[in-house]
Amino acid sequence: MKTHVAIVPILLALTGWACGQEQAPRKAAEAAVAEPLVVSPAEAYKAWKANPQGVVILDVRTPQEYQSGHVRGAQNLDFYQNFEAAVEKLPKDKTYYLHCASGRRSGMATEIMRKKGFKAYNMGGFGAVAQAGFPTE
Repeated sequence: MKTHVAIVPILLALTGWACGQEQAPRKAAEAAVAEPLVVSPAEAYKAWKANPQGVVILDVRTPQEYQSGHVRGAQNLDFYQNFEAAVEKLPKDKTYYLHCASGRRSGMATEIMRKKGFKAYNMGGFGAVAQAGFPTE
């Protein structure tokens, strides 16, 4: 009987330790799910309309692509031309919605910005962005 009583506190301690260890990865995974990297152009448009001063539309295409048509007021930072250095000069108190021609470059750019502490979202390609209602020129 004494042997069984001594085992119970040890089992409780081990169970509590194991459960506590499991919570940290779960919380990190929940945080990653809570903040998507990709939003639809329609969602970005709503956010921009609601807070135009707090939202920056970032076009990561080349200057030539940008000149062929872009969102009015969008900032052009060419993904292929020192993007990471250029991003360092941007204010971190804004929300950034990125696009390129197809969504590939803006996806990579969004990941870079997130790692640097920016609130950034990929909204895909320019065609879908223009169709969502953003004014273009």
